[in-house]
Amino acid sequence: MLELVNVDIKEFKQTIYEEYKKLFPDNERKSYRLLKHTYNRGITQIIKIVDNNKIIGFMLINKIENIQYLCLDYFAILPQYQNKGYGTKDLKLLKEQCGDYNGVYVEVERVRNDNTGEDKIKIRRAKFYENNDFYKLSFDLLLFSVEYSLYMLQTSNVKEDEEKITNDIFTIYNTIIGEKRVKKNCSIFGEKFEK
Repeated sequence: MLELVNVDIKEFKQTIYEEYKKLFPDNERKSYRLLKHTYNRGITQIIKIVDNNKIIGFMLINKIENIQYLCLDYFAILPQYQNKGYGTKDLKLLKEQCGDYNGVYVEVERVRNDNTGEDKIKIRRAKFYENNDFYKLSFDLLLFSVEYSLYMLQTSNVKEDEEKITNDIFTIYNTIIGEKRVKKNCSIFGEKFEK
């Protein structure tokens, strides 16, 4: 039976962290220290994905009090379980369990349409989310010199305008990495975000 199971930072370190390091390149990973810090502050929720008592993947979700959107920060199925439908099933479970929120968003590296192997991976990733009821927001972000498109999974009947969604997303960023760093390293449509 497929389950999403919350784990603490100690279990993350013991059972998931090595896989996290293998599956995400250095420039995409947060340090263990930062993850522990945000976990201890109640921001990062660590979820192991279990099927018949075997860990098949994991999710790291960021949530901020009084914000109606969650950030699916990391989502991975272990290589030996990929391409077996687990990702789709996991996102359906996540949607069912997030009914108290208006949506879950994920950052996907922006497709540049340059026909490279890397671009094909980005296209496949974007299609995966689109095929699982995520829709692309109308703006892109530049975060620490990497361009991202944002995809939203609506989890309630409330559909807010993108200005509200954008404000909530930046509240999450400000809380996790700090307002000064956000102002310096994050922009929408190439313009610096000013609040």
